[in-house]
Amino acid sequence: MRSILFVCMLLTFSGLLSPSITNAQNFEKIIFNANDSAGDYYLAIPPAGPAKATLIILTSLRPPETILPETMLHNAAYANGMLTIVASVGDKLFADTAAVTRINTILRHALSRFPIDSSRVALAGYSFAGNIALRYTELTNEYPSGYPLHPRAVFTVDSPVDCFALWQWCERAIKKNFYPGSVGDGKFLLDVMTKNYGAIQEQPELYKHLTPFNHASDQPGNEQYLQHTAVRLYYDTDIQWQLKNRRNSYYDTYMPDASEMISRLLLAGNDNAEFVTARPGRRSNGTRSPNAFSIVDEPECMQWLKTTLNVFDPNTWVPPYKLPVPSGWSTERFFFPFDFAPQIPYKGAEELRFAPGWADGASEEHWAYAFLWWLEGHPQLTAEKLQNHLQDYYNGLVGQNIAPRKIPKDRLIPAKANMKATTTAPGDKATFAGTVLMLDYLTQTPMTLNVLVHWKDLQVPDRSAIFFEISPRPLSHRIWTQLNTLNKELDLPKAH
Repeated sequence: MRSILFVCMLLTFSGLLSPSITNAQNFEKIIFNANDSAGDYYLAIPPAGPAKATLIILTSLRPPETILPETMLHNAAYANGMLTIVASVGDKLFADTAAVTRINTILRHALSRFPIDSSRVALAGYSFAGNIALRYTELTNEYPSGYPLHPRAVFTVDSPVDCFALWQWCERAIKKNFYPGSVGDGKFLLDVMTKNYGAIQEQPELYKHLTPFNHASDQPGNEQYLQHTAVRLYYDTDIQWQLKNRRNSYYDTYMPDASEMISRLLLAGNDNAEFVTARPGRRSNGTRSPNAFSIVDEPECMQWLKTTLNVFDPNTWVPPYKLPVPSGWSTERFFFPFDFAPQIPYKGAEELRFAPGWADGASEEHWAYAFLWWLEGHPQLTAEKLQNHLQDYYNGLVGQNIAPRKIPKDRLIPAKANMKATTTAPGDKATFAGTVLMLDYLTQTPMTLNVLVHWKDLQVPDRSAIFFEISPRPLSHRIWTQLNTLNKELDLPKAH
């Protein structure tokens, strides 16, 4: 278990940060209450570009700076384009009114400071702050209108999940009287709980409200509000170490209650609830401790976060569709946002197929190609929106070719798109046709592209598919037979 003496030492020397912090990504110390700048602040580690998601880590009984040397999770988040916020809930053990109010205040301030995507937020808690993170997440689902953010995922690191069992643990540690750290913790915790909330035997209803889970109850408790939230509970499960060094059985750890909580969530239909058998914990000073943030495997946890928060990762992404590659055709793949056209406001991928003669100005296949936009969400397309997107797209393409191809200024012309809705093709939600007048940067002459756009009738949650057919040749030309075949053979995922 944790040592309160160790925590007090951290608080005493909180100004002396570990050298490893200086090697982490730069963080900002953000004060959210000028009347108490010493305590009312949080740390933010923003990514280099726009944040794809947000990870909020809560601590208790320690300042947020003490977390950074103990894990590389914030570095992994930075590398994967995620914003990390580390905040302390002060001396709170449970998600009481004061703790919840403080978290709400911090999150509202962060929302005003950073462009946070509220649909991609994960909440984490270390040690006692883990049960606060769980209960807070439950409350956001039980009373959604009263909270600024609703975590899509929550995970804890060596945390108690049952306030009643925590009280019993304290009594067992004191009675066992073996490891001084556990004995001291037990006395400290019982004193704090009694002073703040009363004895648990006298205030059972209050503790039922505070606890994320009550294993002694055979009725659904507060954990029912996590039924649709991804949940992970991390524990160093090395029981041999516990027995040898602390004389602890499983019943002297938080693990039995945590495993029962996950079991009930799974039985209730939450297939995204996990008890994680973590790696052995070590603090940054090398001390072996099950109560260490290092039990979390950072790369694996980051992959779980990206999957759970629906963060697009081009490095590991496997297309859920199949777009054929005709003989002799070439392919490319890009990811939104485009460097050459950041105005196009989507997230996802662009899959291209180029005819063999695409780059040959003398070929009938010159500039004949097709591409699929596989997008997150459900953008509502109109002819006007398509015109704007295509103009931004082709102005950007020409723009990035001006310098390398040494295109004279007097040859430049702005791209001009003209799109209209046409008869809806089979499998489409809507079909559009039109033209794009642009500079052919390959031949440095004006060119008009004919364009067919198929907004697919895709019955897949949170995804959209838009297929483009492009050629300067008239629609009666044979190249359109090949382009139309690509459209027909595009194999999109079906709704489950």
